[in-house]
Amino acid sequence: MDFSIIIASFERTGALDRLLRGVAQHFVESSVKFEVWVANNARDETAARAIDGIVARHAGAAPVRFRSVRETVPGKCRAQNRAIAASTGAILGFFDDDVEVTPGWLDVAARFFRDKPDYDVMQGPILMPPEFRQDQEFLRAHERYRTINFVQYPAGMTEIYTLTGANMAMRRKVIDQVGLFNEALGPGCSGISEDVEFAQRVIKNGMRIGYEPAAGVIHEVDRSRLSEEFFRQRHEQQGRSRLIYKKQSLASILANLTKSTFQLGCHNLTGNVRKKYRAKGRYYHYRAMLAAKLNRLADSHK
Repeated sequence: MDFSIIIASFERTGALDRLLRGVAQHFVESSVKFEVWVANNARDETAARAIDGIVARHAGAAPVRFRSVRETVPGKCRAQNRAIAASTGAILGFFDDDVEVTPGWLDVAARFFRDKPDYDVMQGPILMPPEFRQDQEFLRAHERYRTINFVQYPAGMTEIYTLTGANMAMRRKVIDQVGLFNEALGPGCSGISEDVEFAQRVIKNGMRIGYEPAAGVIHEVDRSRLSEEFFRQRHEQQGRSRLIYKKQSLASILANLTKSTFQLGCHNLTGNVRKKYRAKGRYYHYRAMLAAKLNRLADSHK
């Protein structure tokens, strides 16, 4: 069983270098064969050369294992799809470029696919850095905004029905059966939801997603995400993204927007911060979805 690890990157060169260092340090100790493809989706050639330089430096130590492929058109999904086409592994693993792998990831993932033939896709946890786990100021901000994707399902949970793309792997047959990632979605395009939409196609095609708690990555903390502005942008992206792949009538959007507006007003009065921000997120979501829907209808009548 061999792995192709695919990492889409467009500007986080420091984080990418850190991730590849971890891969080089931990994965080469495994007997599992692997290759790494960095999908270089930089917006300008200076950044592109920086990414290629990082990959080349790691390839110098393991020339067969680290490679890059260039995709000049913006879009994480487009870049991943190009790397998938170039890759050779029977198992495809996907990391965002702002995570760090835990030491046993490759061996754990290989064991998952060997010992659990009924599962086609693996989701691993996305963990908070240890130094932030007791930082009360950070934890309060995270509880409010939830704009950094930490994922850790309860103990004993083995099967799930969605995906978070920062740490997942799948048998190549999944791509053969359900297709590539939707290039209208995700960073560089709609902004978000490419992993959720892909998971829906996996389930629809009768495949199963397993959760493997030992195949973790640690997510970098970007404090700029813990702000009102980023919170608004993220939920607006979600609303626009979901309109692309979900059938939403104008009436249902208006109903959900009205409901979320009412809930936001109620929770503003009660002072429950978490419920307030959940309602505010839905309000931004459906407001952006409504604007996108109206633009579609206007374009269709031109």
